[in-house]
Amino acid sequence: MTDQSPQQLEGRLNAQREALAVLLAWAMRQSDSNIAATLEAGLAVQDHEEDPGVLPDAAFATEAAKAREMQLLLERAKEIQNAR
Repeated sequence: MTDQSPQQLEGRLNAQREALAVLLAWAMRQSDSNIAATLEAGLAVQDHEEDPGVLPDAAFATEAAKAREMQLLLERAKEIQNAR
């Protein structure tokens, strides 16, 4: 695979995010289980510290970014679900 520009990578990630949101919206409509609630339960980042400090460590920052991405994905899936 050739090197890609940041814009190309961002475009690919955006396409994958949108495809995941469409699939998640479809699954939320089809399933009797509450897949959204299951995914939302994993959004809370546990750092087990009273005061993590000004700059979070790398592990916490990664978990926070993961939680934020999942939140955005769920929000988009719900928008798609409600639009149909």
